[in-house]
Amino acid sequence: MKKNFVLALIYLLPIVGNTQEISITDFNNFLNMRDSVMACPDSIKQVAFVHRLYIDKASEGLQAFMRNKDGLDLIWRKLILDTPSFWDSIANRRVLILRASKLLESNIHHLYSLYPSAKPAKTFYLVGIRQQGGTIRGSVSLVGTEVVCAAPGVTEKSLVRMGMHEFIHTQQVRPDFQKIDVLTSSIREGACDFIATLVTGIPVDEPYTRYGRKHELEVWQSFQKEMYSSSNDNWVSTGNNPLLPAPDLGYFIGYRICEAYYKKATDKRRALADIIELDYSKKDVVSKFLMTSAYDGK
Repeated sequence: MKKNFVLALIYLLPIVGNTQEISITDFNNFLNMRDSVMACPDSIKQVAFVHRLYIDKASEGLQAFMRNKDGLDLIWRKLILDTPSFWDSIANRRVLILRASKLLESNIHHLYSLYPSAKPAKTFYLVGIRQQGGTIRGSVSLVGTEVVCAAPGVTEKSLVRMGMHEFIHTQQVRPDFQKIDVLTSSIREGACDFIATLVTGIPVDEPYTRYGRKHELEVWQSFQKEMYSSSNDNWVSTGNNPLLPAPDLGYFIGYRICEAYYKKATDKRRALADIIELDYSKKDVVSKFLMTSAYDGK
């Protein structure tokens, strides 16, 4: 009996070492709050529900998201009331989110086996204000489920890939975003896509990959003209710019550069570490990485 009791205590202890925390609590809290807001006709009580059931219960991740943002209570109330069918569709993704969080946890453990130096980080599947699918705050990565789950054909795999992409960002050297050039931005984002695919086995299937595969040499030639400039709006976080052939093509080029570097390396573990640990604060280091990859757009 004593032995069984000790074993039970061991299972209840938190895991230490290379561990991570993946939480969907904010996602669930939002849906519960949304139900209360929709069931109440009183606007003052609706705002109170937003506070009591979502904001006041915020995880570390949601607190990071809310930092330096004003009027979120009114924004969330308006979003809920203005587009009820949209939130019905997001609520239908509850099981999908749960499965994705479990699968992401398994894949992050796999990353640790390939890259033991990975730093612990926390991932939060939350609901934002329909503007951003993923971002990080230090060692905290955030997945905006209301953006990711609204994408056509979303699956648990695409949610896992997004979560892994953001997790890799927490491992990277932070650049000076006021001085970052197109090459640095593109490799930084492409590295996350490449490693997410390498670790999870889930390919990137986005407009930029579909267009990039068909027009790779053309895209590379255009990229070279601007890669040392600050024209990041043409290559990363482009939005739906109608003047561009496809959004975010820098992600595609960055992916292909990292892929070329990895394929060329004889020591794959060292190559993986090189990609993750690349010093994005030094433009000459990033340029050397490109040269070593020997990527030529083919």
